[in-house]
Amino acid sequence: MALRYAILGYLSTAPGSGYDLSQQLDGGLGWFWSASHSQIYPELRRLESAGLIVGSPMTVGEKLEKRVYSITEDGFAELIAWASQLPIYRPNRDPERLQLIFSDVAGVDEIRRHLLAHREHFERRRDQLRGTLDRMLARRHERIERRLEGRSEAQQQLTLLLRDLAYSGDIERAEHEIAWAQDALARLDEYERGAAAPSGPTRRGSRARPSRAH
Repeated sequence: MALRYAILGYLSTAPGSGYDLSQQLDGGLGWFWSASHSQIYPELRRLESAGLIVGSPMTVGEKLEKRVYSITEDGFAELIAWASQLPIYRPNRDPERLQLIFSDVAGVDEIRRHLLAHREHFERRRDQLRGTLDRMLARRHERIERRLEGRSEAQQQLTLLLRDLAYSGDIERAEHEIAWAQDALARLDEYERGAAAPSGPTRRGSRARPSRAH
């Protein structure tokens, strides 16, 4: 369902093709919602059938033709109604944490690789988010500049503020995951040192009794 509103929101800035939208969902909007080509094009057809967008053919070059979509008044009204609702949260699904919980079946080296990869993933995400946000706030982001065209100064400030809030929130989320991974690696090292430490002395002649399996 959210893909519908990602499309309507995208087209509320300016018309675009299915290819344009797929590129955006690989980039800017992709930080918050992703979709494959096989999901985007059927949704575009559904939105057009519902009268929320309208498509028109456009010739590119000499022969290539693409369909460019624009949001309709009904589509814009639906976008406003959706944006005015309280936040919607998906059921929690975290494959990384689930994998970590059950990685006691693997060795410490594998767990360490897991944590290092997690830290590196969020370091990359943080840096990419910062780069995108910096371009927006410096007024060097082409799509955002198109959205700001013709708007009052107050409207422009609100548009930029909301993107600053969204991207800054995700940057802080990435920073939290980096700090968590750092702490987890330190605690894993501490565990490994403790596990490698020699056990206390045993009485001469005594034998450890085997524990019963439970």
